[in-house]
Amino acid sequence: YGVLVDKLLSGQFDPTRQKALWPSTGNYCRGGAFNSALLGCPSIAVLPEEMSRERFEWLEKIGSEVVKTPGCESNVKEIYDKTKELKEQRGDEILVLNQFEEFGNPLWHYAITGPAMEEVFGQESKNQEKFRGLFLTQGSAGTLGAGDYLRKQFPLIKIAAGEALQCPTLLRNGYGGHRIEGIGDKHVPWVHNIKNMDMVIAIDDEVPMRLLRLFNEEEGQKYLIQEGVPQDIVEKLPLLGISSIANIAGAIKMAKYYEWTEKDVVFTLSTDSAAMYGSRIEEDREKRGDYTKTKAAIDFERYLRALNKDDILELTYYEKRRIHNLKYFTWVEQQGKSVEELDEQWYSEEYWDKKLNRADELDEQIEEFNRAVGILDKMLS
Repeated sequence: YGVLVDKLLSGQFDPTRQKALWPSTGNYCRGGAFNSALLGCPSIAVLPEEMSRERFEWLEKIGSEVVKTPGCESNVKEIYDKTKELKEQRGDEILVLNQFEEFGNPLWHYAITGPAMEEVFGQESKNQEKFRGLFLTQGSAGTLGAGDYLRKQFPLIKIAAGEALQCPTLLRNGYGGHRIEGIGDKHVPWVHNIKNMDMVIAIDDEVPMRLLRLFNEEEGQKYLIQEGVPQDIVEKLPLLGISSIANIAGAIKMAKYYEWTEKDVVFTLSTDSAAMYGSRIEEDREKRGDYTKTKAAIDFERYLRALNKDDILELTYYEKRRIHNLKYFTWVEQQGKSVEELDEQWYSEEYWDKKLNRADELDEQIEEFNRAVGILDKMLS
């Protein structure tokens, strides 16, 4: 919504003659297609063919045009290539809304997700608990915009970005395919404020894939209750999709690294539920067989209780700069961004605040727009 509304208000997008094109490996194109439908805007979703079956079914149901590209989660270049091809073919008939470079993406999380976390902490914290950390896996880095807001409210917090161990771009300048749908796309997004990061944590993709079955299979849930996990918590575990489980795992690793206790609070979030990954559970069932109590015990011990401090990097100034420099190869060499703006992202004290702290300005424009087209008067009458 943050990306789409900015284009509507500025007149850059005309839904009467254009389609909004949402290039994505995961939930961004779902959210884009959903908001497009709500606002009566036609949409195109471009995503890799190896994403879960449920994603494609959902997009078709919402009425979006769906374009599949070769590869898996980390094959973002193929998405860029297809997006460029579609733009060349259709010209002004489409407007590309690229989550990796549109500041409406982190702006939304700066204005909404960050304050929501602050509100939850205020309501739920007790016994002198402290807001210690924020862990979020990096997909487009939009959600990490919440960290820019939270840094202002809680200056001493630690902020960690996560990725798949099989594609350790931030950790080791690495690359590779992986199975954590929605994150880890072999590059550093233009909208990611690297200077605001304190830590990078890599998650082995086997962790969320195994825990997906532990959390959703009957024998897995029984075993968790047997091990003392409250039943009301177990009943909510299907609300966690694959990348959400990776977020939980990363938050645990972060807490262990800093030796936090029950008085130290670390936030993360669930970006989607297991409803999008039923086919992944079926595939694993065909590969490994039925889920038994023994398998549940193994997965619980090996992939949850044994989570450790491996594959963690606490960032120095120059390690942050090394990650920031990776933007050059994607965005300056390939996507036409300027070196001057890349340097401004790093050196300017005002750059990120100007980009992200625009919610009040947009709200005024929305009200003015709605009044001009008569929607506001109709709603108030």
